[in-house]
Amino acid sequence: MALDSITEQIAHFVGTFELTTEQARWRDFYEEFTALRKKAELEGLEDPARINVKANLKMDPGDYGPVPYKFGLAQDDVPPPTENSGLIDGADGSPGPAIGPDAILPEDAPGFSSFVQMNILLEPEYITELIGSAVTYTVQKIHLIDNDVVGEGDFRDVEALMAQADALQSAALSLHAISTPSIHIQDYQSGEAVEQLIEQMQSPINLEIEGVTVHQFHGDDASGIIVNGEYVDEIPDFLELLPEHHKEDLEDEDAEDELAEALPAEWDQSEDPEFEDGHSVVAGGNYAVNEVAISVGWVDAPNIVVGGQAINLTAVSQVAVVSDVDQGAPGVQSDTHVVQSSNIATEANEASWVEHNVSDNPDQDPIVMIDWISGDLLVTNFIEQLIDATDIDHINTEISASSTAYTLGDNDMANVTNIIQLGSYYDVIIIGGDMVSIDVVNQTIVLLDNDVIHGASPTDAEDNLVMNQVSLTTEGEDTHEELSDNLASTVSLQEVDTDALEDALLNDPMFAGTEVVRVLKIEGDLLQINVIDQVTMLQDDDDVYVENSSGEGVSALGAGNALLNSANVTKMGIDSVVMAQEGEYSDVMLHQASLIDSPEEENAELVNEAIAMLLEDVDGPGNSENAPGQSNLTSSEAAAIDDGLQSMLA
Repeated sequence: MALDSITEQIAHFVGTFELTTEQARWRDFYEEFTALRKKAELEGLEDPARINVKANLKMDPGDYGPVPYKFGLAQDDVPPPTENSGLIDGADGSPGPAIGPDAILPEDAPGFSSFVQMNILLEPEYITELIGSAVTYTVQKIHLIDNDVVGEGDFRDVEALMAQADALQSAALSLHAISTPSIHIQDYQSGEAVEQLIEQMQSPINLEIEGVTVHQFHGDDASGIIVNGEYVDEIPDFLELLPEHHKEDLEDEDAEDELAEALPAEWDQSEDPEFEDGHSVVAGGNYAVNEVAISVGWVDAPNIVVGGQAINLTAVSQVAVVSDVDQGAPGVQSDTHVVQSSNIATEANEASWVEHNVSDNPDQDPIVMIDWISGDLLVTNFIEQLIDATDIDHINTEISASSTAYTLGDNDMANVTNIIQLGSYYDVIIIGGDMVSIDVVNQTIVLLDNDVIHGASPTDAEDNLVMNQVSLTTEGEDTHEELSDNLASTVSLQEVDTDALEDALLNDPMFAGTEVVRVLKIEGDLLQINVIDQVTMLQDDDDVYVENSSGEGVSALGAGNALLNSANVTKMGIDSVVMAQEGEYSDVMLHQASLIDSPEEENAELVNEAIAMLLEDVDGPGNSENAPGQSNLTSSEAAAIDDGLQSMLA
């Protein structure tokens, strides 16, 4: 049974007393134990408190007199050093002093004998780690359905809107100049994918549809900074162009971070902020970002010998399709800024070690070190990023509270990939097959922001931002020269022919006077491939009907969306002289296509006709039965999968 309070206090006191007594008893045991252990350690000493170190340091001066020392010429009877076959040619094998400069020791000196010191120079040993292939596959997908419903009203059909978005996305993919390249390595090893890409770049898709704006650049014209088909001096900054809604969020985050650093942790009240006065409805304000950053510096050399062809292809295709037609009182129409930027650049970068790789002895042959790869060397990155978001919000409500906030949108989505590949530099790379370098970036953005707003006024953050951004930087310029007969004989050599390869390099005037020649011999092909496919689709078609009995204004954010596809590829290398036996081929192409359906556009009627023409080849709006990727759900089933409404009333 339970104890009364007085009995419980007594029991607690008794328990504490027993624990204290036990602790004191064990302390006595421990002190006795430590004393016995120390006594055992000191038993071998005469006096534990005193330590004597015995050492007989007295020496007999008669046995160890001073060593005679005088300068003199080398004696003739000193035998010359025996020849050592392990020495490098030119190594110094002459006799050297034993003690002091030219010291001559008497033969009768106690403890010494006549000897000759030899300076032996061993061959330096270079240890390198053989570079293998580097292959990455990255697939990132975000699917979001955030269709909120508040109240009842004459809303647009959700299924018909989603079917229209699917059809418009299919139409946007058809606006690319090239199809998405293969991600199967076998297609590149066989050359099929390379030939297909060359054919498509030579004959890209040229759309002649009124309302579709297309800009294409080839060769040197595609280099530099190009924004929406025009050359500019500076790349636009996504963060500077953000809608005001997201800029405010960034400023609030910075302010919270500063406040968190200045105040103690227990003062953090960020999870329960003070509710702001007024009435607001946020049905847009979505943030969707696909971002890729690749830095590759796997293998490179100032001299590259290719037995086949040297092929370099760069293709960038950017497509943006926007439908932004709002209905309601004057001023509800939002603006959408479309930015498509490309920066393709090549920078010079000399091999810094070449000027220091000079032998001190011009007559001495260089040291040749060879890394062998029997097959193909692959350095490939295949990246696919997809954001498919649906934010169709329907609200019909009457506001009677003193302050109200409805948050129906404001979703943040991001796919981020960062790849760094670092390898080794060589003095010469010899490739038995082809050297293929391919960089392809396909970027697609589709935004549908067709809002119906009644009873609310749009905020100042109504602008949308749609941005495709590509930066391809190559460090190291390639120049092409004819292949000499001597180096041409090395492309077919295999690892069993190592001696023949060394003789060919030692007899080549290109490497005369060098100290070390580091060689990478690839018996197959060298394939360096970066393929990036980014698709961002956001449907933000909102129906907002608000009645406020108090007469106060209600602010509504139906737009304020920010969409970004960003790809940054940096190929770190050095200036190279490429000598290809079957010649070289290179091509660069930039394709920018945009289709914007907005009342603010000058060619709004042409855009409507262009959309209708593109949708003829795909399922039209409202036909969800055959729409790509569309699920056939009833209205009740679709409502069952919608997420809960995030709102706050006060």
